[in-house]
Amino acid sequence: MNTLEYLDAVKRRHGITSDYALAKLLKIGQPAISAYRNGRRIIDDDTALAVAVALEVNPLAVIAAANAERAKTPRRKRAGLA
Repeated sequence: MNTLEYLDAVKRRHGITSDYALAKLLKIGQPAISAYRNGRRIIDDDTALAVAVALEVNPLAVIAAANAERAKTPRRKRAGLA
């Protein structure tokens, strides 16, 4: 699962329909959500942790997905998403 899929999963789980409400739940700014969706930013570890808590999943899975998306080389990207 990539980080955008995790964000969408939080919205589904909590019955949220807007990115504004998602940002409030995660306690981040709405512009950050927009930047994630537009590919200008990748979620940081703090946001990944908030996502994991909201989904009640292992935080390391979400953090690993974010780190893989931030990876510079294809090999490292594949290693994080395997």
